[in-house]
Amino acid sequence: MAEQMEGLAPEEERKLFIGGLPQEANDADLKEYFASFGEIETLSLKTDPISGRSRGFAFIIYKEPSAVQQATENENHVIKGKKVTCKKAEGRAGKIFVGKLPEEGVSKEDLESHFAQYGTVSDVQQPLDKQTEKPRNYAFVTFEKEEVAKKLIKDGAVTVNGHELDIRRVQQKNQGGRGGYGGGYGGGMYGDPYAMYGGYGYGAYGGYGMYPSYGYGGGDAAGGKMSRGGGRGRGGRGRSRPY
Repeated sequence: MAEQMEGLAPEEERKLFIGGLPQEANDADLKEYFASFGEIETLSLKTDPISGRSRGFAFIIYKEPSAVQQATENENHVIKGKKVTCKKAEGRAGKIFVGKLPEEGVSKEDLESHFAQYGTVSDVQQPLDKQTEKPRNYAFVTFEKEEVAKKLIKDGAVTVNGHELDIRRVQQKNQGGRGGYGGGYGGGMYGDPYAMYGGYGYGAYGGYGMYPSYGYGGGDAAGGKMSRGGGRGRGGRGRSRPY
């Protein structure tokens, strides 16, 4: 996904979703048709990673938001003889993994207050240790806008109350493990808006064993127990695919 360029409106305001595409439609077909509404920055026709066949939808990012408005005003879009759906793409939430939390000195409220300076925070989760019932030394922060999370992940770390915290990307459901909390939304592409965005699962962390130095998972972690790995987790049966 192209990063926001200087002087341009936020990407989410310039992004168009096109659904119901015929199998034979290709990038050139879409570009030729939708370029009539405005200059295209990027075009992405989604395909199955195994078969290479079109998944029947695509995203276009225009240089100007007005192009999205012009495209959506017309309800009669036809590609290769088939009427297709065209609407402004819905923005995605962004989630980050925050590690290296100290036992004291950084509360859940501190995290919410700190990260709110980057963008609107919709949720902060700090799991509890089942044995001690104390907060674990990691948390998950969800922002209303994905762009905020992407920037923080690129930075890699933040300092809260004098403590340097590690920032990582929350791996998507199909990247290691068999699911995890959250899973996919399931349902057809139109049953849930952009179900193909998929859900973010934590199963890829395998009980967070990929961060053994933090002490949660991994047999060599101090005081940490070997995790079960990327188990199903709750709600990990969603079959939607992140794009």
